[in-house]
Amino acid sequence: MTTYLHDGVVFDLAVTHTDVTGVEWQWAGDWNDAGEPWMGATERGSVLFLPPLVTLPDLYGWHGPLIPTPRPATAALYRRILRQVAA
Repeated sequence: MTTYLHDGVVFDLAVTHTDVTGVEWQWAGDWNDAGEPWMGATERGSVLFLPPLVTLPDLYGWHGPLIPTPRPATAALYRRILRQVAA
């Protein structure tokens, strides 16, 4: 898990984040010279970045707050919960 601390918030860069307008953003896998992660907008379910890339602090300032994009529950999560309920 790659993380980045900005404005007191720890961002998990391994997941997509959604801004207040509903656009999903994902870490492009690179950093700028100041050590800030480059973020790219994605089309839902795509790993193709739509230009332009922006830094996470700029993105947070323009379209924040950013929240981790909700993901569907996995089968493993359902099994774990059902085992706890059955115990």
